[in-house]
Amino acid sequence: MRLKNYNEDLVLETAKLVLKDRKDIKASRSFILDVAAYTLNRIPPKYITSERGFTRELMMGNGNGKGGGDRLVNIIELIALINRAIDLVARRRRATPSPRRAPLPAGGDLEESLRLTYFYNMPHIFGRVVDARTGSPVVAASATLWVNDELSVPAEPGWQNPYRTNEQTAGYFSFWPQAEMGEEETCKVELRIGFDREGYESWTLRKNVRVAGEFFVHDYIRPDKVLDLGSLSLEPGARS
Repeated sequence: MRLKNYNEDLVLETAKLVLKDRKDIKASRSFILDVAAYTLNRIPPKYITSERGFTRELMMGNGNGKGGGDRLVNIIELIALINRAIDLVARRRRATPSPRRAPLPAGGDLEESLRLTYFYNMPHIFGRVVDARTGSPVVAASATLWVNDELSVPAEPGWQNPYRTNEQTAGYFSFWPQAEMGEEETCKVELRIGFDREGYESWTLRKNVRVAGEFFVHDYIRPDKVLDLGSLSLEPGARS
């Protein structure tokens, strides 16, 4: 896992919430990033390098740990700082002449052109294929993932789709789909995984998940983005 400043996500998410109540501001993506940059330059960074570190900071931020003075930043102070950043960025933008914009496409409008683009970081998906009668792992089974009826493209090289189970992983399979893009704050995704193995009946698992929109594509596994499908049973039987 790469080195990461945990406060980046905290500030961006808090800024998005604060701006929902700021009816005087029409927030574009660049506006939010300017607010985040101002805020992050005024609070101490909090670096993590592992999933364990990420989990710990989530716990601390939620008040479930000892926290105290060692917490990331008091949320009330953070909101106040973000509001100051919003006011400052808004004043600077009003004082600076806007650059000449390219003409909007026919039928377009300014409000539409300033809509935010979100990234939907898909969960890391894993599970285990077992024999329905014996409960033992099924090796050499093919697992294929579709996202919204499209064959899923892996987030990074090395993640296979289809995935073939093997003895070394004791029947486990895993997927990491690439992030999607859109303009809604959340995205409903249908996951479909097809299982196939000689000597077993083919079977398909379907699952709907809702993915929150974020401002960046994450290139590491996050504990809050893990979908454990558990043990999935294949029925022995000759395929037709």
